[in-house]
Amino acid sequence: MVKVLIACGSGIATSSYAAEEILKIAKNVGVDVDIHKDRIQNVSANAKDYDVCFVTSKYAQNSETLIVRVDGLISGINEEETIKNVEAALLEADQKNSEK
Repeated sequence: MVKVLIACGSGIATSSYAAEEILKIAKNVGVDVDIHKDRIQNVSANAKDYDVCFVTSKYAQNSETLIVRVDGLISGINEEETIKNVEAALLEADQKNSEK
């Protein structure tokens, strides 16, 4: 199970839409996910508790947790590349979890 944080400005609107899309992507690549949503301002404090964090806007702070920008899932701009990035992040996190 990959523990996922999805963050947007309010922790409600775009993160909810992104969560639906990421859930579909996870199913397509065969990765079980446990999705949580939060405000992007809380990522720096909470990222350590997740295997991967997806953000819906620019996020510049460093983190030991993999952070992937997914605004392409919402806007449709570079959507295919965004989907590939999500797939890769989920598969990487799943692999790391299976090695533990």
